[in-house]
Amino acid sequence: MNVRLSRSRSQAAQQGPLKVGVDTEYNVENVGQRLRELRKQRGLTINGLAKLSRVPASTISKVENGLLKPSLVHAINLAHALEENLGFLVDHFRSKPQRTSFVYAGSRNEISYPEMSMSLEDLNGQFIPGLLEARLGSLRPGAHSGHAAMTHRGEELCYVLTGAIRYCIDGEEWILGPGDSVHFKSTLKHRWANADQGTTRVIWVFSDSGGLKF
Repeated sequence: MNVRLSRSRSQAAQQGPLKVGVDTEYNVENVGQRLRELRKQRGLTINGLAKLSRVPASTISKVENGLLKPSLVHAINLAHALEENLGFLVDHFRSKPQRTSFVYAGSRNEISYPEMSMSLEDLNGQFIPGLLEARLGSLRPGAHSGHAAMTHRGEELCYVLTGAIRYCIDGEEWILGPGDSVHFKSTLKHRWANADQGTTRVIWVFSDSGGLKF
């Protein structure tokens, strides 16, 4: 049984955050190996995957060889091209998936994207990869998704906890504050930026319209 399921909330508070094991923490070599395995399972060359994902072949090669951490946009596009859940490149792939997963505050896996002034915490834990992927995002001043709009399969929901975020979706713009949310088809061209002078915290939920993958 996953150790996270065996501790009560009071025990978790007394013992402090769980330590993430080597088999689940973000490691560029592990991600590269996983990417290569999935690509070969689907009978794709690096150039073939590059065409499907719109990620440069040189970038894919560097990721597979453990020389590069993929950007968030590249991670999303690679995951969708391989018909895989988003989490396997965004933070970690779940080596021991559970039917039920409890994630206590302070024990969430986190990965930082310094180039985007952002960090993401995993809200799914060791849950079986499927339709939904949820992240707690911390956006530092100046954080943005990129100067170019992006698209990916499925739907996206963003709920603002603190601060403010600016969304540009299909040529329209909204600024969301605490308690506001937006839900849209992520096949629409979109981008976002921190609209606050401090850190903005949001909950992101992504759905994959390709269906469940058990």
